[in-house]
Amino acid sequence: MSISPLYAFVYLKSMYKLDKNIIWLLRGSQRKVVFLNLPKDPFMSNKLRKELNEKKETSLSLREMSRHLRDFEKRGLINCINKEDPYNKIYSITKKGLKALQGLKKIDLTELSKKAT
Repeated sequence: MSISPLYAFVYLKSMYKLDKNIIWLLRGSQRKVVFLNLPKDPFMSNKLRKELNEKKETSLSLREMSRHLRDFEKRGLINCINKEDPYNKIYSITKKGLKALQGLKKIDLTELSKKAT
């Protein structure tokens, strides 16, 4: 049985006291996979993309990976360490990003589907 997006949103917001970033991350399957696999140490987008594609968790082009990382940066979840370099950007996760990552890992979506039935 599937659950409605509105029910899922209300349930998640009330039960986990989620902030807008976690809800935003949950709404995109690729976005969620990329964010959950962000390393704690500084990283390059191409290396992360290759690792994700090798794990077969998702299939991402470099353009898609760059878009996700730009979106994360706009929301303050990651920081670009060397903005002046147009090709080999290095990113690191921020305190805000670590907090969102911890909140996202706490959520067990199987529990959500059990509550809906």
